[in-house]
Amino acid sequence: MKKYNKLTKSMISTALFLFMLTYVQGMQQESIPQGLEQQIEQIRKDWDIPGMAVAIIKGDKVIYANGFGVRELGKSAKVDEKTLFAVGSTTKAMTVATLGMLVDEGRLSWDDRVIDVLPGFRMYDAYATAEMRVRDLLTHKSGLTRGDQVWFGSPMDLQEVFHQIRYLKPAYSFRSNYHYQNLMYLTAGLVSGEIHGDSWDNVMYKKFFRPLKMRTSVTNLKDLAKRSNVATPHGIVDYSGKLEPIEDRNLDNIAPAGSVYSNALEMANWIRLNMNKGEFEGKRILSEKVMNEMHTPQMHMSYSTPNQVTNFSLYGLGFRVSDYRGHKMVSHGGGIDGFITWIGFISDIDLGWVVVNNGGSRASTLVGYEIIDAFMGLADDIDWSGDAKKSYDKSMARLDSLRNDVDSRRVFSTETRLQNSGYAGDYNHEFYGEMTISVSGDKLIISRGDALNGTLNHWHYDTFRVRWDEPRERARYGNEFISFHFNAKNEVVYLERSLDGAPRYFKKK
Repeated sequence: MKKYNKLTKSMISTALFLFMLTYVQGMQQESIPQGLEQQIEQIRKDWDIPGMAVAIIKGDKVIYANGFGVRELGKSAKVDEKTLFAVGSTTKAMTVATLGMLVDEGRLSWDDRVIDVLPGFRMYDAYATAEMRVRDLLTHKSGLTRGDQVWFGSPMDLQEVFHQIRYLKPAYSFRSNYHYQNLMYLTAGLVSGEIHGDSWDNVMYKKFFRPLKMRTSVTNLKDLAKRSNVATPHGIVDYSGKLEPIEDRNLDNIAPAGSVYSNALEMANWIRLNMNKGEFEGKRILSEKVMNEMHTPQMHMSYSTPNQVTNFSLYGLGFRVSDYRGHKMVSHGGGIDGFITWIGFISDIDLGWVVVNNGGSRASTLVGYEIIDAFMGLADDIDWSGDAKKSYDKSMARLDSLRNDVDSRRVFSTETRLQNSGYAGDYNHEFYGEMTISVSGDKLIISRGDALNGTLNHWHYDTFRVRWDEPRERARYGNEFISFHFNAKNEVVYLERSLDGAPRYFKKK
């Protein structure tokens, strides 16, 4: 009997060894097109990206996962397939997935009214308030402008930002136009949390990350601080043209729209779930019906023919749906200070990809297209990086020209109308909230709570150029201008700041 047990154990051990050997060999035998890895590294170098990570999926397997470059300039730690990056707006489809779970459970319909779930929900337009459906939140048809500066560099918390939505005037009629919107995804996250009976963050960890084995992925900077293999974002500060490390952006107040940090390997699990129509490693996470709805066009975005490979772009639920060389492509990008991500899949050719970088450039998208073309045998058909670099250089030249034009219009030898104390005070915008101007020694200080601080330097007349304290803010805003407006009594009544592409007027209290 003992001899039999020993023999059995030996056979089991041998079988297990052979299985593991076969599995590893199987992974090693999977190959990617010749020259693709070198092309990825070349794009990274051409675009001066500090670090990048890539995962490629075929046949429900991650056949390639690798890192390139470093986590932070000036430091030696390398990027690998497990390095965490901010994945930005690719978070949106994850939020949709948590809603899809509720749809599968019969606790939610895509066409339920938002106000029935969140009684405190209000839009500027009463009709939109009453008729906004969950589906509308997810398809960028609210009629609103972006309004991102209400949360970006803002001291407001998530609930305060949610409350401010009622003050954002629509740019279009409800459901008439596609216009990308983060605030509606914040609202979608609150809907998810309300019905799940937990916070959006906890729902993500319990219902999304855990079943998909995304064990190191996080939804906030507090949890990110507990991780060691993390990429640092980089940005061009003060128009230097040189990338520098910058601070991570706290996205707690817009979390369901873009706060996730993940890595190439774990994001590949999310792509596998999509490619397998709701199944992951034999377990049903979402129904095929829900997944099909997410991948079905819901809103028209645009018609275009860049390089004559894409004819139309549509929006599903958290994903962009387009054609690529005659195949249906489901994808989405993500961008937040110093990070750019592109994920997607084309079922027709059984190919999925994840590309993340910490240089804040579109190199992730370019690498993605190179991956697709390589697997289609069209690697030399389009020079994605070269063509994009020409376009980028032209854009930079235009920006330089605009900056030079602004500089040339400066009127020297002018004085401010008032002493510094005359500009000091609290200024309020109904939607964007408060800005404060204060005096420190002989300097004027501009602040937005603890979230945004800088110094006002006189430019001409009553216009000042801002130098933001944090390199991250200088990389984001540059040296923007603040102008003051007066009444007949020579008193300041408004502070003018350009936000979301237009001048916004903050009234002095």
